[in-house]
Amino acid sequence: MTLLYLFAYLSILIFLLLIGRKLIKYSSMPVHLRWELYPVAHEANKNEYGGSRYEEINWWEKESRKDHLAELLVMLEEIFLLKGVYTNNRKLWYFSYPFHLGLYLIIATAFLMLSAAVLNVCSVVSFVDPHRTLDAALFYFTDVAGFAGILLTFIGCSGLVVMRSTDSKYRQYNAPVDFINLAFIMVLDLSIFLTLILSNGSFVLSKEFIRNLVTFNFTPIREPFFAVHIILISLFLIYFPLTRMTHLFAKYFTYHKVRWEDEPNLGGTNLERRIKEALNFGVGWSAPHIESGKSWGEVATKLPSEVKR
Repeated sequence: MTLLYLFAYLSILIFLLLIGRKLIKYSSMPVHLRWELYPVAHEANKNEYGGSRYEEINWWEKESRKDHLAELLVMLEEIFLLKGVYTNNRKLWYFSYPFHLGLYLIIATAFLMLSAAVLNVCSVVSFVDPHRTLDAALFYFTDVAGFAGILLTFIGCSGLVVMRSTDSKYRQYNAPVDFINLAFIMVLDLSIFLTLILSNGSFVLSKEFIRNLVTFNFTPIREPFFAVHIILISLFLIYFPLTRMTHLFAKYFTYHKVRWEDEPNLGGTNLERRIKEALNFGVGWSAPHIESGKSWGEVATKLPSEVKR
């Protein structure tokens, strides 16, 4: 059983290292194509009519005052309500929303269990006898969040599999890995439910296992199915950073470094250096208005031979 604990530690370490590597990669990517799409969230006073500071005379000479609260509200709408999916693809939203909300609740359950484990180590709460206010809060919140998360994830995951399999609109975008991801999550979701029914009532075994991890106490696990459940979770932690599911973290960069990034390109700045660097990248595809074999700087400043007059 010591190997099970070691595998859990290893999976957590691999998860953190791979996620950290991806975050470093995202943050060090070349500057994006500066679309200058408006409105942007941090210009809250101009959002209502789609305006921007570009309307102002000599806008680049004025200090940019970003409304970070407005940015946060837009991000929260997108993360917790999937507003973009709701607006642009309502049919998909009906399954995508419960799927994501269920995953959020399962993640919240994990943090509640971690909190309970740490407080139990400090002799503040009990796992099985919620006679005090804090005990009861952690005990019942964990149960409610856990069971709600399991149910919503199952409903959303099942619906997404059916839609991807039967709707011709989505078939052309399907890839085998999409079904593998959904299948893995479905198996993990069912394993959580079965352990709760068979041996892990109110997540007591899960809390004890987390407490053992925190205290480096390798107490043997005597429930075989729960041990299989731990192996599945560990495998998922290793698998997750290798998939497109990391859009969970990438969305921050999509918004702040692509959609909302509007720093003025002034002389002698780091942004100017990065743009010059990007303009030297080669063009590897062609179209009537784009010629391959040249740099983006050449493409941006010269007409293609087909349309020269």
